[in-house]
Amino acid sequence: MTTLLDPSSRSLVFAVFSVFVVICLMLCIVTGADEDDRALVRSDSRRLRSWQQGIAMGGDTTTVATVTVLVGMVATSGFDGLGVMLGSLIGVMLLLVLIVEPLRRHASLTAADVLDARGSGGPAVRVSWGVVTLLVCFPLLVVQLVVVGNVAAALIGQPGVRTGCIVVIGCAMTALAVSGGIRGTGVVMIAKSAIALPVLVVAAVLVLHRFGGDPGRLLDAAAHGSRTGEAYLRPGGYTGEGWVGAVNRIGQTFGMSMATLAMPAVLMRAISTKSPRGARTVGRWMLGELILLYGALAVVGVGAAALVGETLREAGPAAQVFTPLLLGRALDSGGILVAALACVLFLTALAAVVDVTLAAGIALGRDVLGASGEPAGRRPAGKGDGAASRWSAALTGAVCAGVAVVVADWNLVVVSTLWLAVCGAALAPVLLYALYWRGFTARGALWCLWGATALSIAALALSPYTSGTPESIFPEHDFRIWDVTIPGLVTVPAGFLLGWLGSVTDPHRTAGGVPGPERRGEPDTV
Repeated sequence: MTTLLDPSSRSLVFAVFSVFVVICLMLCIVTGADEDDRALVRSDSRRLRSWQQGIAMGGDTTTVATVTVLVGMVATSGFDGLGVMLGSLIGVMLLLVLIVEPLRRHASLTAADVLDARGSGGPAVRVSWGVVTLLVCFPLLVVQLVVVGNVAAALIGQPGVRTGCIVVIGCAMTALAVSGGIRGTGVVMIAKSAIALPVLVVAAVLVLHRFGGDPGRLLDAAAHGSRTGEAYLRPGGYTGEGWVGAVNRIGQTFGMSMATLAMPAVLMRAISTKSPRGARTVGRWMLGELILLYGALAVVGVGAAALVGETLREAGPAAQVFTPLLLGRALDSGGILVAALACVLFLTALAAVVDVTLAAGIALGRDVLGASGEPAGRRPAGKGDGAASRWSAALTGAVCAGVAVVVADWNLVVVSTLWLAVCGAALAPVLLYALYWRGFTARGALWCLWGATALSIAALALSPYTSGTPESIFPEHDFRIWDVTIPGLVTVPAGFLLGWLGSVTDPHRTAGGVPGPERRGEPDTV
């Protein structure tokens, strides 16, 4: 992978990336948090406009793993890779219909405020929500840093500099998160979308042009290039066959939907929407952006199978992160498209890490370190929240950069599946129950958060992702007990079941089915 760029194109990529980082840092300083530390997490006087918030939220659901691993899955597995995109879009629609408006109404700074306002919170629940949020954010951040470190090292042509790339880029992104706050990072996200989306659309158009604008011809070439024939267009290429494949496919779509619905960075932005009308505007822009983006990524992935399928197959699973760059080289031997796609990967990683670092910092500073024994309800924001969130974001970024260096050679799909499983099985059920079930209690929230998290980790630890295969984290050992690698079909229903069971067996429930502390709001209709 050391010949992806010639020296001139390589210089162009890093020049553009460096300029973008400097511009983003300046924008974060100018538009971000001021002397009022609360502006780090919410600024009532200087919020983004609704359409800008929609673009930023759409960008939050698009990480560098989306652009690399997902495109690589489409290129090598065909139908199953497209299923991940479908699950994400379903999750976005559920988020817009069920979550955005009631979340905005009840939450002050974090989603844990909803649990307090709806009578199922308390210090223990708030701390638990914050810890599980960190367990979601940490793997997501590590994946972004490892991918961008691998790509940067390949573009430089020196694999040995990967560690330095991870550390330097991690520090730069952490600085952006700490200095910008939610408004400043929103500007970064909008700038990323304004650059990445047109480049990916152009790449998709070039792919279609290569095959005369005929999608059927493109699919036939992809089936031939992948060397799987008609199997490329059928399910099972990634998820497997038989009952295991069925469980993986359903779990993939189901789990991805629930995880997208409860992504911490997306919830962070949903809380700061201005009004019900603004929430609807946010939804239109977010959904429109993602439909266009996933359409372009699907074409790029299928085009990669048609044009560089043999190269990907020979290079193995580790080459999937370079799929967009390999396609760019096949479409444009001059290197301009490769340079543009490389910039997209860098900018996507930068924007994703900045926002997720901020969301993790807020969860650590507000929910874990800032939890107190105050009565249930919306705890007002104070300057201490912003100061704690700044230090927490800096600590989160530093720790994730160190962890990324250690696990850089792991299978990234394993790490990605971990955060998706925990987010979909633990955070999503608690959030939905808190908003729509009056009988949901603090005990139910705790059972769901910790029980579903433990079950998700155990399901992956005992799967082929961890041991028993050459691609496992520990290939020399075999302690797997089942072959399911995407456990969403099991873990997500288990999370809902634990939340229900903990609530109905809670001794503090009143005879009317409502938790002891009186709720602060009525059920929402969206």
